[in-house]
Amino acid sequence: MMRMSRERIFHLADLILKTLGTTAGVSIRAPDDLRPEVVRALTEESKLAESIDGEVRKILGSYSRPMPEGSHEWEVLYQKTREEVFRKRFRL
Repeated sequence: MMRMSRERIFHLADLILKTLGTTAGVSIRAPDDLRPEVVRALTEESKLAESIDGEVRKILGSYSRPMPEGSHEWEVLYQKTREEVFRKRFRL
């Protein structure tokens, strides 16, 4: 997994603000103050996802029988290991 580019994060932040602005019952008083917070949240989530991905790949790489990345077996183990790492980090 690659970290999202700044351009992608800014684009997503703009889409989120646009969607919020057209959502019934939602009023944004200071969009210029909200946008940096949305960008910050997206950046942190991207870093978290990249960190979890790195940990999962390290675990899968430590197995005695290597699997080709992208194979069905690798995908299943990747998802299972990702869920375990996520649960461990957030104690779910």
